[in-house]
Amino acid sequence: MGKPTFDDLFTSTGRRNRKSYILYCLALTAMMMVVVMIGAGIVASDSKGRGDLSAGSIIVITVLGIAFLIMAISSWMVGAQRCRDFGWTGWAVLLTAIPYLGFVFALALWFIPGNQGNNRYGPDPLG
Repeated sequence: MGKPTFDDLFTSTGRRNRKSYILYCLALTAMMMVVVMIGAGIVASDSKGRGDLSAGSIIVITVLGIAFLIMAISSWMVGAQRCRDFGWTGWAVLLTAIPYLGFVFALALWFIPGNQGNNRYGPDPLG
């Protein structure tokens, strides 16, 4: 069956199988697109080409920035769980921050199969 997609989003322990990781990435992408569209809509409607923003818009954009930061932290934690599923340390997820190599590593997280059975990071998320 596998690990539920939205379980343990802010913990760095445990393992996460490919299906759960891919579904999480797709959901996160959709949420980030919504955050970006809301922020862009607020800036476009408030500045009206003048280049200045009201205090209310700045507060809303700050809140959206905090939401974006929370999603980024969650993404790193889930990526660390995915790395542990195939036997690497969770710190390996920091490779995604390196230009070009990070993109290749992020794709590899989608395709590298996890270890069957228990590994040093915990039981197999597939049971």
